[in-house]
Amino acid sequence: MTECVSVPDKPMIDGFAEWRKYQRQAVDTVINTKKKFIILDAPTGSGKSLIGMSIAKLFGDRTYYLVGTKDLQDQLLRDFSFFALLKGRNNFNCLLKEVACDRCMYSYVKKLCPRKDECPYYAHKEIAKQNKFVIWNYSMFLVNQTFAGDFPPADLLICDEAHLLESALMNFVNIKFDHDFFNELDLTFPGKDEEEYVFNRINDAEKIINKQYSSLAGMMQMKLYSDEEPYKLELDRCKELASKSKKIKFFRTVYDEDTWVMDYHKNQYDWENDYISFKPLKVDKFSDYIFSWGSKILLVSATMPHTSVVCNSLGINRNDIARLTIPSTFKRENRPVIFHPIGRMSYPYWEKTIEDIIKFLTDYCSTHKEKILIHCVNYRITGIIASSIAIAPDYSFFYHEGAGDRTVMLDKFKAAEAPALLVTPSMETGVDLPGDLCRVQFILKVPYLSLGDKQVKERLAIDRDWYASSTINRLVQSCGRIVRSEDDWGKTYILDECFADLVKHYKKLFPKWFLESIAVERRT
Repeated sequence: MTECVSVPDKPMIDGFAEWRKYQRQAVDTVINTKKKFIILDAPTGSGKSLIGMSIAKLFGDRTYYLVGTKDLQDQLLRDFSFFALLKGRNNFNCLLKEVACDRCMYSYVKKLCPRKDECPYYAHKEIAKQNKFVIWNYSMFLVNQTFAGDFPPADLLICDEAHLLESALMNFVNIKFDHDFFNELDLTFPGKDEEEYVFNRINDAEKIINKQYSSLAGMMQMKLYSDEEPYKLELDRCKELASKSKKIKFFRTVYDEDTWVMDYHKNQYDWENDYISFKPLKVDKFSDYIFSWGSKILLVSATMPHTSVVCNSLGINRNDIARLTIPSTFKRENRPVIFHPIGRMSYPYWEKTIEDIIKFLTDYCSTHKEKILIHCVNYRITGIIASSIAIAPDYSFFYHEGAGDRTVMLDKFKAAEAPALLVTPSMETGVDLPGDLCRVQFILKVPYLSLGDKQVKERLAIDRDWYASSTINRLVQSCGRIVRSEDDWGKTYILDECFADLVKHYKKLFPKWFLESIAVERRT
């Protein structure tokens, strides 16, 4: 696009009668910039989805809209029906056998499915290919375009929740071989004696996988030519072997011993959780898995890191980026972040501090009858708070011990009447608690990435700004769970004294609108 585009006075999308403050300016700036990369800082309430969709409409050419979760995919499709939504094979049922399309027998043999033209998955995919506007989640986009690559490059690529880009790429290229991976092949988990031994065991696994897969796929092909149907167990085993083979082949294409970290975890008491993981120190070499599919890239987030961190982490030339920041339209007094230091939650001090935090929370709950969200950062702290149920005897009390019951506990908390308390280590993103669903939240610990992760520890040694930026991002995201609109209000308390150090040393990495919301309460 070379000509200057005029943005209309009102949104050109059904259901939106007026622009919110700053939206039209944002659309005009982004659509007319000559830079390949545009970072749009769009705080909660700025209407970033309408901005992105309006840019897509005005751009007029093929646009891919990438998001972090399937839930957001569905939400966008409800609001913007002119987009197509791409889903994976496992969401569709095979026409020939009672299995999902990701277990289709014809995926593993050299014979064309007789009903491929009617296949619901391929029909769905073809509709998406014919649409200029397609919504993806990051995981689906990376898998499909890296291994199939059957969608053409887009003229415009919109990365919503772009602060998740680095972790999406890391999750995609990170290779993990757990205990079951080897055990299911009748191999023992590798010892830790020598790194070479680990690779020898992976080589052994590959030989066994190839032999078993070749034999099973050959048998299935003979059945199909004899008009026999494979058993479901055979299909499941074929899929499992194909997945293992794909993992090893991909590992060989991306692994670099000079820039990757091997993290070995062996637990003598719980061997089923043993694993070996391989991660790159940085994902900048892999950003083209996304960026190569767009002529123009829009990175949108409420908490996008500092430009220097973005460029370093994602391998973007600073001269190729334009950045636009939309001010928060939420009143400062409606979204206070109250720093109330109880003590330091870093390793040498946390046991003493958590006792003082429990006392503080007990006193608070005895004089307030509200709906409260408590961010614990990890399951260890969650367990301690949950076991101290005397904190709030008059409250309905909810917590979760794993990811499996996270959504259930969140829904129960939403449905509960005040007073109610939800204790969680993992609701810093993707959770909306507007209005009376929650008015108060406590952040017990500054959410630093775990230095128990070898990759994180080695990355910190070469890039402290990245480590601080990742922490700030998680912290700001947590603070944004309860104030979701201009007329909404709620208080966030940060109890970890380490927060002061973060602001003192890395103030430039915080969003300006967030710093403006901070108030300090003296320790009592």
